[in-house]
Amino acid sequence: METKINLDQCQIEESTEEYKIQKLDTQGNLITERLPLYNLTAEEELNADIQVEKNGRLKIILTDRSWTEFQQMRIILAGAKNQEIYFENAITAEKKNELSLEIGHLVSELEHGRNKSTRILLETVEDGQYHRYYFSDIKRANGDRDLQKGKKSWICVQPCTDKIYLTSEDGEKGGNSLLCVYMDKGGRWFLGFGTEWRIYKMAQICHLRYLTMRKGKLNLHLVTDSHKYGYKPEQVVFRFRSKLQEERCGYNFEIKTVKIKKDLQYVDACLDLKNVDLKSLYWDVVVMFVNPETGEGFEAAVFMTRAYRLFTSFLYRGSYKTGNGFFLYPYNTSSKKLAFQFREEGEYDHLGFRVKELTAFAAYYLLKPYWDSRHIQLVYEKFCMMAQDNGYYFFKYCMDHEEEKRQKNHIYYVITKDAPDRKKLDAYQSHLVDFMSIRHMIYMIAAELLVSTDTRNHLYAMRQRGSILKRYLRKKPLVFLQHGVTALKKVDFFYGKGKSGSCNLFVVTSDFEKKIVEDYFGYAEDEIVNSGFARWDVLEDKSEGLREILIMPTWRAWLENVTLEEFKESDYFHNYMALLNSPRFHSFLEKNDLLANFYLHSKFREFIQDFSVESDRIRLIVFGEEPANELMMRCKMLVTDYSSVCWDVFYLDKPVVFFQFDRDKYMEAHGSYLDMDRELFGDCAQDVDGLLTYMERCADDHFVVRPEYEKMQKSFYKYFDDQNSRRICDAIVKKWPR
Repeated sequence: METKINLDQCQIEESTEEYKIQKLDTQGNLITERLPLYNLTAEEELNADIQVEKNGRLKIILTDRSWTEFQQMRIILAGAKNQEIYFENAITAEKKNELSLEIGHLVSELEHGRNKSTRILLETVEDGQYHRYYFSDIKRANGDRDLQKGKKSWICVQPCTDKIYLTSEDGEKGGNSLLCVYMDKGGRWFLGFGTEWRIYKMAQICHLRYLTMRKGKLNLHLVTDSHKYGYKPEQVVFRFRSKLQEERCGYNFEIKTVKIKKDLQYVDACLDLKNVDLKSLYWDVVVMFVNPETGEGFEAAVFMTRAYRLFTSFLYRGSYKTGNGFFLYPYNTSSKKLAFQFREEGEYDHLGFRVKELTAFAAYYLLKPYWDSRHIQLVYEKFCMMAQDNGYYFFKYCMDHEEEKRQKNHIYYVITKDAPDRKKLDAYQSHLVDFMSIRHMIYMIAAELLVSTDTRNHLYAMRQRGSILKRYLRKKPLVFLQHGVTALKKVDFFYGKGKSGSCNLFVVTSDFEKKIVEDYFGYAEDEIVNSGFARWDVLEDKSEGLREILIMPTWRAWLENVTLEEFKESDYFHNYMALLNSPRFHSFLEKNDLLANFYLHSKFREFIQDFSVESDRIRLIVFGEEPANELMMRCKMLVTDYSSVCWDVFYLDKPVVFFQFDRDKYMEAHGSYLDMDRELFGDCAQDVDGLLTYMERCADDHFVVRPEYEKMQKSFYKYFDDQNSRRICDAIVKKWPR
């Protein structure tokens, strides 16, 4: 059958980053369809077995079809995480159902590309119409019990290449890997890199039988079957978790016994915690395995069974307490691994908190039909301590515009009793819920929708041990209002679709930001609302007649939960203290009759009193004491490092100066979606003197945005009106109609 479709005309459009394909409509007319390159998938399954040939080719064997059935065909290797796509020409074998694919040239492409894994897809024309298939072997996948139980990461019989040492961006070699064909739990075939250990062995090769914490000793009792594959446990390591390599200190357990019984290897290890220099917050346990014959070594996490996870969360109370009110205790990560938290003991770690939870739990289920019939929507901000960000302005809009009637629900704002912002909510007293009250707990269980600037976890006590109710948050639909534009800090590992901080509706401010969320976070178009921020509805320039500048740095991952002594030794503290106490800075303020407001990030709020200044033209503002929105509207200029507040100030057409004295360290720990050298919309200084030079230039320019930065504004914002909250409400009604 002749066809109008030509697969050679199905191609990538670089300008729009879309994949353009040809199809026939119902009348037989040739039409063009555009697909996003990100996460390119298929619509149909084609049953096949994929094998590795010694000549470096893949052999694709169709189980119930023949290659001769297709008028045209092309193999697509589509990146599993972004828009990298490879088109491959196949070599038809002698048998009608076999086909070979050369893959040797892809080693370098995959090694240095952003993808280390690709889907193997087939693009065909048959019966005159376009089709795109997955290769799969569902029967084989379903028949592998270990794969279905999650004990294997994938099925792979033979690797495609010899060992390859993947090279990172900084030139360092990572662990040895193999290019291989593998199958996921759903039976679909992939091509990608994997360590030799993960290919041949079980992913969860080491489990925790039980642990004890007594008299300052941490005892672990582990079980593994690694000896079946020639590997023995050489070390058990207690390692501090940090994004910075230099801070990942580790302490070795003493391995007491290693016994083999019934094909399993039992390992007992002990660590004297008095010899560990404990730091907040997270510690992991890893086991180092070594093959005595080859010298190959791998490390593996310690996994916890469901039963032991429940026991550790709700029943086990063992811990190690230090003299400063801190304590160390075990917990399981979202990936079911054993880990430990070391932090200050708080009010939600005691029995009274458990009793309160049980009371709320009983009250909800006794009147479950009533609570569910209220269709509760909860709005909140960071730690439920504030009412000054997108959550507050969204809530205020809903109250003032009768959104409860339109959305057919009951909307409440959750906030702590002693929050400084609480007085702003006096007009809505019947719609306020006290944080961590029994009413709050009941409403949280019953809630049908959460709307917040932060993740689900901010609706409940962040630091508590063994909460009974927090698990109810996991599946609650969430509208993520954000508290800042996503650009200067990479957060897709946490906020990405399917990750622990994921949401159901992602609010963005521009096509530029929307593309980041689509390309890196994996959200579909109907999961994103390009509305602008709710707080921008009230943004206006209030600097007329005022002489204020705002200094507002963000936080650092490597300084989270550090002690006061550690914070005061940091480059962060030293650089901002150098600025605040610089005679040149004081002179600059005097000369231009300026007041500088220094506003520290919420994660460092406890350290604000440790910053000392000698000028009455500098105000140190405690987090939450004044709305950040107001400070931005009043200022003439912003000084920040990587904080997303720069987008608010730039939105108001005010100059921004960046102070990035630790950019290399920041990029290692956080990363950025922007090219910091080319895409920042303000001057960028690396030291105090350079910063003051740029600040002086802004004052000389009468705090007007320089032309080269002003022309960047249009690409960073979609709307400049006061209808952002309305657009968010429209999106909610559309996504969750009632």
